[in-house]
Order: sequence, then structure tokens, then C-alpha cells
Amino acid sequence: MVTGEWSGTMCLTEAHAGSDLGIIRTKAEPKEDGSYSITGQKIFISAGEHDLTGNIIHIVLARLPGAPAGTKGISLFIVPKMTVNADGSVGESNNVVCGSIEHKMGIKASATCVMNFDGATGYLIGPENRGYSVCSPL
Repeated sequence: MVTGEWSGTMCLTEAHAGSDLGIIRTKAEPKEDGSYSITGQKIFISAGEHDLTGNIIHIVLARLPGAPAGTKGISLFIVPKMTVNADGSVGESNNVVCGSIEHKMGIKASATCVMNFDGATGYLIGPENRGYSVCSPL
């Protein structure tokens, strides 16, 4: 991302939740290898899909099994559009797809998308159930 070869997004909002992140439904299921299976839908994702870079790295808020209700139970994950091989090269699709392009007033020439995560592999950023505080200003 630093060299501009890849881009990134923040995937926070869900259609039923709006700005109330405490009621998000996107879930993260732990996998045996230490990664997580991310499943859910996010809306209003600016530059969520394009072919301008070799990969898009999505930062996604999701809920782990047994997490506390509300914002205290949200965790933060990094979910690449394409898997990343051990040598750093781009691999196969990671089950992250654009469901549709949003029609937002005031934004032109930006692929603002609905993004679907269908068992995509993700990696926890920071401690469990502290994702909201990790991505929020102090």
C-alpha cells in the first residue's frame, strides 16, 4: 500500500445499521490457522472495487462469536480482495466481491460500492472486541 501498488478501504457501515455500528451483523469465525472467516455486507465503500491497483485491502468491522452486544463487541480485521501468497505476490480471489455500485449524491468518479464478504479470509487487527476503539479517535 505504501508504494501505491495496492489500495485500501474502511468497511464499517451496514444497510440496517447506518451509523449505529453497535448493531452490525458481519461476523468473524475463527479458523484453525489463526485467521478468520469474514461473512457479511458493507455499504458506502468508496473505491471498494476497481482495477487501478493489484489488490484492495479492506479494513472490516465484524463481530466474533460470543462477543458482547453493542460497540464493545466489535473487532477489526484486515481482509484483502485477493489472497496474498507467502512471497507477497497476489494470489486467488478471497471471496470479496462488489454487490453493486452506490448512487450517492455529490460523489463523482468514485466506485462507491456495496461489498459482500462470503467467508473471506481476514486477520485480526488489535485485541478482540476492541475494533471500534482501534478505528475511532481518542
